[in-house]
Amino acid sequence: MHTVSSSSEWITESSEGLQTLYGIGGVLVGGALFFGSRIKSLEPLTSSAALILGLVILGISLATLVMGGKQVIAVDPRRKRVRLQTLSRFGTKTRVIPFSQIKDVSVGELGDKEGGSISYHVALHLKDGKDVALFVGAFEGTYDRQVMDARRRRLDEYLQAK
Repeated sequence: MHTVSSSSEWITESSEGLQTLYGIGGVLVGGALFFGSRIKSLEPLTSSAALILGLVILGISLATLVMGGKQVIAVDPRRKRVRLQTLSRFGTKTRVIPFSQIKDVSVGELGDKEGGSISYHVALHLKDGKDVALFVGAFEGTYDRQVMDARRRRLDEYLQAK
């Protein structure tokens, strides 16, 4: 258990290396689908689907590599807020969520429970009914529920220390 002092800010940064790895993997998969769609023995519908899917994956992956950047999440018990900061080659975007706007915290899941990969994130449920996902994407522990549950408990401790 983490002891929360009134001045200890908790800062977590996404992994730029992991994001780059995802981008390169996507370029390889998208490129394989794109070039595979040109195989003459494929049915026209299959070929078109592979071409479109390949281009979409390739586009998203190239954008990820070009945009670069990282996300920084800072939980500040002294100021009673969560600060989300996205830094990219094109600038910085910051969102601040006061503790007073947070109704609840949970672990969210994305993916297919039957045979697919499931990724986890910490979800902030705000009093206005909106949800904000934290630790999504290129964060260490994205595919480990225990890591996300530990982050949820730690965030909950900060919120309880209001």
